[in-house]
Amino acid sequence: MRWEELHIGVQIVATFVVSVLILWVLHIGLLNQPNGRGFLYGLFWAVPLTVIVVGATRAERAKRLRAQGGDPAS
Repeated sequence: MRWEELHIGVQIVATFVVSVLILWVLHIGLLNQPNGRGFLYGLFWAVPLTVIVVGATRAERAKRLRAQGGDPAS
């Protein structure tokens, strides 16, 4: 719930940075890409991953608030 309470901008930046780093390492280690290309692939794939993670977080928070009788818009 602490993650859900963060401002959406903070969630986006945190998710994007962590996603880029993880995907960069995966592209270098598992797919044997050169560093530069692995970083570019990490940047590319971090965008949809960030949208998915932040979108799922917002949806779960809204669902939880509705179940508790709270206002999901706040």
